[in-house]
Amino acid sequence: MTPAIAAALVLTTGTGVVATATAWAAPVSGVRAASPVYVEPAAPQAPQPDWQARDWAMACMTCHNASGPVSAGKATLHALDGRPATELMTALQAMRDGTRAATLMPQLLKGYRDDELRRIATYFASQPAGKRASASPRTPQKSRTPQTPR
Repeated sequence: MTPAIAAALVLTTGTGVVATATAWAAPVSGVRAASPVYVEPAAPQAPQPDWQARDWAMACMTCHNASGPVSAGKATLHALDGRPATELMTALQAMRDGTRAATLMPQLLKGYRDDELRRIATYFASQPAGKRASASPRTPQKSRTPQTPR
């Protein structure tokens, strides 16, 4: 004879026992879950992109997007895509804290906490390194309108 599992349930009120019940269960070869129906765990999914970090990073792309069409033919700042996160994090913290010389970046970074800067740096590090557009400024063209002396 195999051992069985028994459980008793006793419902009481302040004045005494209202009802009793006993449940019997057959032995189980390995407990799988606390619910009566076993559900296989879901397969691990690929991590979701950090959309908030992407939104923050878009502000950086105004000046640092070397591969964008608006940068074609213009001298741009260093591209951030594909750079190591630790390198970016160190630079961002130093500019924010005033220990690295910069013009506009200290003002732009003042509102960011370290965890937010880390997320931005991680976002850029996860992006494929972009191809730089022409980094030399365009040569000004001569005016096509004839100039008349005054």
